[in-house]
Amino acid sequence: MSDDTSKDLPKGQEVTFNFINFVIKESHIVIHDKGSGKINVDFNPKGFIYKGKHQFHLELAVDITEEENNFNIKINSHAVFEFDENADLDKYRSSFFIINAPAIMFPYIRAFVSSLTSQCGVVTVTLPTFNLINLADYLNQNIEELD
Repeated sequence: MSDDTSKDLPKGQEVTFNFINFVIKESHIVIHDKGSGKINVDFNPKGFIYKGKHQFHLELAVDITEEENNFNIKINSHAVFEFDENADLDKYRSSFFIINAPAIMFPYIRAFVSSLTSQCGVVTVTLPTFNLINLADYLNQNIEELD
């Protein structure tokens, strides 16, 4: 994703924030019964800024529980984003890292959950689209800057 419309940057300065890769690092599903399909979803995000590589890594753990505890799905996922070497990390952190990165990553998690559950014999779980802006403050507190 490249976007040159950031209001915080001087006019004419190009913003570069590219999605590089997405991986499901771990998934775990426990099935007791097919369930009603009513679910609760919890997110646990962590971010890592690798200054020397000009990369932002987002780890997003997702815990999906069926309302009557008939099944539980836990997923740990990882996405890599690349930013320009001259990026103002404070500005990127307040927008791209905590708002855009989760929004870019979530559709991949959503597709994985639907595929996984459709092949396991439980009710196919199609996660709703979430406004992940609610994760921004928590994610911002859970970002490490590394060299």
